[in-house]
Amino acid sequence: MGNVQVCGCETGTPVIQDEEALLSPTAPMAVKRETSDASGQQVGNVTNLVYIERTAYNLSSAASTTDGLSSRQSDISSKTKTKAISMLQTAGIGVVAMPPEKLDKTKLASFRENLHLAGIDTSKWGYGGSKSVEHLFWEAYQQKGCIITTKGPGEMKRVTRLVKIRLVAEIFGVDHALFSRMQFMHDGQTVERKQVPLRKLVWANSSDTEFKECSEEFYAEDCPHTENWKVGCKKTLEERLGLSLAWQAQHLVEDSEGYRYTTEDNVKSDGYPGLNTLYCIHEVTFRVRDPEHSGVQVIGLPEGQEFATAEGDFNFNCQQDDNGLAIGTQLNIWTWARAAHSNATKPSVAAAKVVSVPSDKKPADESRLIRRVPLPSTSAQILARMQAAVAEKKNKKPPSGLLWSCMENMKTDWSLAKKMANKMLDPKYTLSQFNHDLSAFPELNLYLLDEKTSSAGGSATNMSSGRTIGDEYQRTVGAFFAIYWMLRLDIDGKEGFANGVDESWTPISLTDKNDMRVTQPEKRIAFQNNAKWDFFRKLLMDAGLIEEKKSGGFFKSTTKIQVNEKRLVSLLALTAIHDIMKMAMILPEVQKEHEPYHGYASGDVIGDHDHALSYVMDHYPDMLPSFKDLEPAEKRSVQFTQCNLCFNHGWFVQAEAPPGAIFTKFREALIRDHRSQIGQQDVALYFVHWLTDLAGAEPTPLAGCEKFVTKFPLPVLNSFLRSFEFVEKIATQTETGVMEEYLQMRWSEHTPSMGTVPIGDSAIAKMRLLCMAQMNGPAVLHGFNDLVDEDREVLCMEMARTGCVGQSFSSNLVPKEVSEHLEGPAFLVYYGPAFLQGLGNDVAVKRLSVLAEIYRCSREIWPASVAKAAVNVIIRIDMIKSLSVGDMQEATMQGDVWILVKHNDSEAFIERSSKKKLNKMIATQQAVQVLDLSCLVAYGV
Repeated sequence: MGNVQVCGCETGTPVIQDEEALLSPTAPMAVKRETSDASGQQVGNVTNLVYIERTAYNLSSAASTTDGLSSRQSDISSKTKTKAISMLQTAGIGVVAMPPEKLDKTKLASFRENLHLAGIDTSKWGYGGSKSVEHLFWEAYQQKGCIITTKGPGEMKRVTRLVKIRLVAEIFGVDHALFSRMQFMHDGQTVERKQVPLRKLVWANSSDTEFKECSEEFYAEDCPHTENWKVGCKKTLEERLGLSLAWQAQHLVEDSEGYRYTTEDNVKSDGYPGLNTLYCIHEVTFRVRDPEHSGVQVIGLPEGQEFATAEGDFNFNCQQDDNGLAIGTQLNIWTWARAAHSNATKPSVAAAKVVSVPSDKKPADESRLIRRVPLPSTSAQILARMQAAVAEKKNKKPPSGLLWSCMENMKTDWSLAKKMANKMLDPKYTLSQFNHDLSAFPELNLYLLDEKTSSAGGSATNMSSGRTIGDEYQRTVGAFFAIYWMLRLDIDGKEGFANGVDESWTPISLTDKNDMRVTQPEKRIAFQNNAKWDFFRKLLMDAGLIEEKKSGGFFKSTTKIQVNEKRLVSLLALTAIHDIMKMAMILPEVQKEHEPYHGYASGDVIGDHDHALSYVMDHYPDMLPSFKDLEPAEKRSVQFTQCNLCFNHGWFVQAEAPPGAIFTKFREALIRDHRSQIGQQDVALYFVHWLTDLAGAEPTPLAGCEKFVTKFPLPVLNSFLRSFEFVEKIATQTETGVMEEYLQMRWSEHTPSMGTVPIGDSAIAKMRLLCMAQMNGPAVLHGFNDLVDEDREVLCMEMARTGCVGQSFSSNLVPKEVSEHLEGPAFLVYYGPAFLQGLGNDVAVKRLSVLAEIYRCSREIWPASVAKAAVNVIIRIDMIKSLSVGDMQEATMQGDVWILVKHNDSEAFIERSSKKKLNKMIATQQAVQVLDLSCLVAYGV
């Protein structure tokens, strides 16, 4: 289905306080300390603060690079030096680094001359994202990460062999991969690109003389001239992320199906223009075993926080102004991004090639299999027929001959599907019967397809270990079971959802936290007792799946819940087909008459499984029996569930962002892609499907909805459920109208009571601050009342801007100047909630005064104008979110200043800078504002 983004905000969790204990600094400067995980294993150094100074010059270029995934030079490329950044930071180890002045000058001059003799112009090396001659010399002879080959006069080639790591973790049930989004280089350049962790393999026999010929051995997967690539994998994680071998063994599992070896020859290198490169690349996938384990907090889990790593002695405080940092040192900003579709799937820990883990952490394979439903009795015959179609490859009918072959003569049993819907609230309709009736949907058979077992020599019986051919089937059945339990909350649904069923398929009732019939009984009991079940029911009603029917006489009437047959059948049909395109063999190919399709050209196979399903539903509905016979309105509703709404739920529930940043793209999808035919019920169905899909994410459907019950923070789930009612209204109301209603609800339902919903100039600011501060809400509002008039007015003004054309909050809730002059841009203070949730020993009024100063500086850089009313700008305060006001002031007492630096037209960062570097920024006309902390004097600081 389409993605609902639940991470990427400061904690990724809208109702849990930021775990500042993990990150809180012991001093305002960059202080390293050894860090261990819960088992006591050392995982590297943490630097509390790392900050970047820069002098800017205008450059703009776009490029791709084999060394990474994609690369983009900043609009304002800048000469940077490291100061302090408030991010989780682990130090890379084993990095070979050397200051440029210590390179052998004679050999370097000879090396440079050889490049010139080969016709390579190095005059522009070291600028605009390219590397210097010194860097290439260091890479070849110090790091030994490449060799330079010559074939003849004027022919020179660089040969480098790489290991690339795809590190995957589930964040709130959605697969995310780790990327470095920004690299601060030793020479002062800042490169913005999306790069996986990678490392050059060391050449064992590299010497001071280049190889004369580019040997065929250099292309081999197992090259005898470099270190073993498997060793390189471990060193990549150790040197780039600071993860010890013991940490890797405990927390990572290799995906044996995620390995790939490729070569790319004569690539025009962006790093060294004019010097062609042979890249030999080993791509390996690792998965984090348990994203909730305390030991993986060093890489930003479980919430998906950004973090930083420094490679080599990347100097934090003592800047080498004359010579720069040593070659080989680098600072990386890492981020977790939703993983792109890959044929590699989540491996079973039992089948993976990793060292053993503590016995209390091992999954019980026997229990795992007991919790799986048996495959249909007809599955062997159906699978054999589908495999025959794979082997014959006769059907070439577009867009997917194999899908046509597999679904040939298949029909949906609509009478059985309707029976399922009508019996759903019957206490006698058991889960076993429901599971049997799923045979109504023929598309379920497609989940039995598996590339490995369908290839030549494959076996159809590999169903007992590793990634079995039934895993996707089990997950889909889990989604069906979630629907079953959610609809039966007043019968046996709560027990089944939280605890699963026993051997007789009877829902398990738990009271003892040591009950060994289930895993994590204490969590399951807590979930059943504390989950907001009424919110589940409300969402089902909003989606039109159930409805209240009143009956009775004049004096007495009763209300009864009944199922909407048509709507529920549509949801069941959607659940049957929603993930079939994860079977890579049936992915469709874009036809000429449909290009471009979501960026795919004619002849492209659509790799994204959501887009692939949408393509078939849009243009070839007859391929899917369970979709083609739905009524037009139901088809539209089902199709809507597959779109990407670009919706960050954390921004909404924490009121972190203005309504434009939260909802504008959402509304554009409704209007542009669906021609305003989508209503509130359809948006609610989108979220029902999101819930059931995630609830069934574990391939153990008989164990209940384990993803939510044992792995998803319950306060987050409850907060999401409560907010769905308001998000649904975006189909009929404006972005600002939805936000206003939500804020008023949060105020009126706050515990302890906050009294009457506020009105007046400060109303919106107060309501947003209450959501942002969470448990600190009352203290923050008390501090708001203590602000000097100037600071309070700034917050009232800036927090009331909407970022939407022609929209304002109600005039009795915002300053008159805001409601009568609809100007922008509006500001999203990224990490604003964390800044208010982690007050520590600070009084709230001081934090609010700093926040007001940040807004004030932002407005100086982006003056308000009507032309920018629909613009939303992100203000990143990463560097100060974990600091106390005292820490910030101590930095200024040491002669530094806190500044807001504009990085591009839609983003600015708070940084710490020396006055010398600030003067350079001013001289180069970089957009920068100094935070005036003297405002704190008014509060007795």
